[in-house]
Amino acid sequence: MIRIKVPATTANIGPGFDALGLALDIFQEIEVSREAIGTAKVSWAGEIQVPDDENYVLKALEYAYARVDYEKPGYHITMFPSQIPVSRGLGSSAAAIVSGLYAANFLLDYPFSKQELLEMASALEGHPDNVAPAIFGNLVLSTASELKTHYAVIPFPEDLVLKVFVPDFKLSTALARGALPAKYDRKDCIANLSRVGLLVHALMSKDYDNLTMALEDQIHEPYRYPLIEDGTVLKSAVKTTEAFGLFISGAGPTLIALLRKEDMTFDAKLKLNELPLKHHWECFTIAVNKSGAFYEPIK
Repeated sequence: MIRIKVPATTANIGPGFDALGLALDIFQEIEVSREAIGTAKVSWAGEIQVPDDENYVLKALEYAYARVDYEKPGYHITMFPSQIPVSRGLGSSAAAIVSGLYAANFLLDYPFSKQELLEMASALEGHPDNVAPAIFGNLVLSTASELKTHYAVIPFPEDLVLKVFVPDFKLSTALARGALPAKYDRKDCIANLSRVGLLVHALMSKDYDNLTMALEDQIHEPYRYPLIEDGTVLKSAVKTTEAFGLFISGAGPTLIALLRKEDMTFDAKLKLNELPLKHHWECFTIAVNKSGAFYEPIK
């Protein structure tokens, strides 16, 4: 028996639309054991249960099973309550997919490399921006060609911290995707390209002079903020602090502020409880996950 832990992720990081993703230190966890051939048992260690035909862990496992032509072992999977909020833009579906692929890899005695797991996860998720950091940890820049998913892992600076704002409402990815225009002005594309370059340089060099501008986006955030009630209020409030900026996590509605770890004034200056918000928002400090998905033996 083995436990599998897969981190939450935040995609885009401002201008890195569908290209940048960052792993966070909260997890989807499952336990997996090999059983007799033909056995397929799922247990839930909590009140929330998902039907098997809607369970991304099982879909990913069966997808990986279909890739091998030898006898597949049976399994017993125990699903633990996820620390990752669902439909909040924190990569819950990506974590479930990676969990299922890692489970299959364990059950089949590890036939797949991390690159192959990434290819399968990208095919199931539709793009690699969340699944890549879920597998590798840290900040990951990724793209896909016809033949391969390419990625670069970028160590995230230890002197920066994330303040994560999670609301009490959901936002579907389909709705957030549908809000985006079919075409963009050249100047907006150029603005984003230049800012992604500045963002990656700032994080790699720890030269933060351009970091506030580097977090700006013209491709998705202007169209998604209207879908996130209270979003503009929080964005204005964050500007009164020493934070470098605020960005939408994935498709939203979660928002994330980036600031120096040494900044002890953020909460006092923001005054979250005094803002004119229509919804309840929780604010957490979440560390960046450096390991990515991993196996934890159970004795």
